[in-house]
Order: sequence, then structure tokens, then C-alpha cells
Amino acid sequence: MNFFAASKLKAGVEIAVDQIKSALIVKKEKTFFIKKLSDIRLPIGTIKPSFKKENILDVVAFKSGLEQIYKNINCKKVSVAVPDASVKIFIKIFSDLPKEPHEVNKLISWDISRSLNIPSEDMRVSWENMGTNIEGKHVFIVALGIETVISQYERAFKQMGIKPMMIAPAGLNQFNFYSRMVSDHGNTAYLGIFDDVVNIFVFIEGVPIFYKMVKKGMLGENSASAINDVDLLLQYYNTENPDLVIDQFYIASQIKSETQMSQILSEIGEIDFDIIEERNLIQFDKNINLKSETKPLPFYTSAIGTAQRL
Repeated sequence: MNFFAASKLKAGVEIAVDQIKSALIVKKEKTFFIKKLSDIRLPIGTIKPSFKKENILDVVAFKSGLEQIYKNINCKKVSVAVPDASVKIFIKIFSDLPKEPHEVNKLISWDISRSLNIPSEDMRVSWENMGTNIEGKHVFIVALGIETVISQYERAFKQMGIKPMMIAPAGLNQFNFYSRMVSDHGNTAYLGIFDDVVNIFVFIEGVPIFYKMVKKGMLGENSASAINDVDLLLQYYNTENPDLVIDQFYIASQIKSETQMSQILSEIGEIDFDIIEERNLIQFDKNINLKSETKPLPFYTSAIGTAQRL
């Protein structure tokens, strides 16, 4: 299961509130290899994620961060992950579709514009056709950004001589990395539990039916916070889909202990889960020079998943 198939792998850059992360990867036959990982801190107040307002408050500091990242990856074409709060994700269902892709794009844009009361010229919409559901209707994952927000990021990259080939929310890019381990069969859920965000995708036979995200996340390794976040997400799901029980959870997290994960999930009920191991999805290139300050691999999975979309 993969929302975005990889064709040519290059560099991925993730923008967060307080840092920029990057991953340079290559594909050799069917295996992905990490060539380089890097991250730099941003001064407080540089980025303030927002759906409707420009995100980059300190352009000089942001460009300085991009310059450091560019020196690390030395790649002029990148795919970019922006904060989840800067882009909205929808699951859209249509009974009938136009034959031409540009007409499909018009349909989706019109639907989003009408439902959110946002002029179409103010929107940046991208989508992926996920196939048909059990009712034979067409299911789409749709990412919506406001033009002024997305273009501000694009402008900053271009002014540094870097071409952003694709811009999408960090959580969706992160799922792109883990998605190959999520089964296409039965009622399954991907649950991402990280420091800054907890999100969930639910699928029936590989077709998404639900997506939700909360921005708080683990707050370090605060199990009480994680329990509350996961419980909140599942409450959302059960309210909207009371008859569709999730059979299997696939969990992405820096926490690899089944005992600790069972504790996080204990108040939710009996849950069958698999913790996804990143090393089953990607390898380190034999020539990579990992510095002592390099963070654990889950820290970079959004940047890696972003790179895989090129």
C-alpha cells in the first residue's frame, strides 16, 4: 500500500516549527539506501504553522537554515514536507468521475471550494485516486493548501537556488515511508505516535475510509499524553464508523517496546498490533558517515518518505 509511487529518488526536506530535517536516499534494485541524514535547529519564532496565514515569520533565519541544509545534501531538486497544520487532508468520495484527469481536478477543486467556502484561485489542491470502496464509489486522498502559504515556502526555496518539486504535509509523507508494511487486506489501521503528532489512517481492503491527526504527540515519552491522544483519535473513528471494527493496527513510533506500547494502548481495549521496524524498509549505505549527534531513524522518516515521492 503506497499513496505515492517512487520513480526517481533524490532528496527530501521536512520543515518543522523548530528545525529542518533532510534525507538523501538512493534506490538500488528493490532496496532503499540512506546516503545522508541531517538536521539543523531554527531560532524560536522562525516558523509558525498555519493553514491560512503565511508560516515563515523570519525569512532571514529560515533561509539561513535552508543554506545549511543545502550544504548537507548538495541537491538542487527536493521534495518538501511542511507542517501538518499548514495543510488539510481529506478523504473524498465520488459516485461518478469525468474521463479526463483535468476534469477530475476541476471536480475535486470545486467540491473542496464549495464545502469550505474558499475561492478556487486561493487554493492549491493535490490528490491521489485510491480506487473504489465496497460500494463501488471512487475514493481520493486530497491535500489542500492555501496558495499564499504554499507559495511562501516555494519562494524561499527558489531564492536559495533549490527547486521544490513537490510540497505535501509531513504526516502524509511519513506515512508514505511506512505504508509498505500496512496490509491491503481486512480492516487495518496505521497509527503514528511521535513527539509532535499522533495520526491515524484506517483502511478497508487497502482503500482509506478515515484520517485524523492531533498535533500534541508524545511530548517526549509521556505515556499518559499518548494514551489520551490515541484514545481521542479512536473516539473520532468509532463515532463516524461504529460498525467497522479495526482488526489490526500497524504502529509507527520511536517506541519499539511492545510492553510500553501495550501500556499506551491498554485503556483502549484489546488491540492486535505490529510495531513497524524502519530497518525493514530502508538500509544505510555502506559509505554513510553517521555523526554522533545523528538522531534515531524514526526522527527522519518524514524526510525520507518525502524523498521517496520524487
